[in-house]
Amino acid sequence: MIKKSLLILTVLAFLSCGNESGKMIYKTKGGEFASQPGNFIAGFPTKPNHSAIDNQIGLDKFQIHLFRSTLGPNKIFSIEYNDYPEYMIKSMTDEQIYSQGVTNFSNKMAEVFKLELQEPIEQHGLKGHYFVLSLKENAINKGVKGHIQGKLFRTGNRVYTITYMGKDDKNVETFMESFRLIK
Repeated sequence: MIKKSLLILTVLAFLSCGNESGKMIYKTKGGEFASQPGNFIAGFPTKPNHSAIDNQIGLDKFQIHLFRSTLGPNKIFSIEYNDYPEYMIKSMTDEQIYSQGVTNFSNKMAEVFKLELQEPIEQHGLKGHYFVLSLKENAINKGVKGHIQGKLFRTGNRVYTITYMGKDDKNVETFMESFRLIK
């Protein structure tokens, strides 16, 4: 059941991707991928697909932008960003945003994963939070393999979430460490 759920999530992620990928993401001369509207560069292992999801908090509407690259159904590399309404984001400290972001992510994955680690980090001049979710015993007993690593960064009213979900892969560290803003 859990394996089917993960496969369904992967298929839905691909189906939700629009034709705007070429306008939103491009390959750099160095072989990484960049997004001008997203203002980031990252070492995805394959060209990511882009999708935008309409979201609303109260009367404020905004989009969540998702960039996903996969190496099979069990290895998903993602960058997500959203621009929160300015009044909302200014009322929270970076620590509150990171703590709430990790809590929300953990809660979404709570059926299969548990929060294992959470710590402040600095990467390419950005301060943020790193977190790891590991499989719960019930998932391990059903033969599920993998983990989730994530990083959260805030710049202005934009919050980035960089994640890897799946089995161990040699590309994970490169991807996670490569994320940076376009200067």
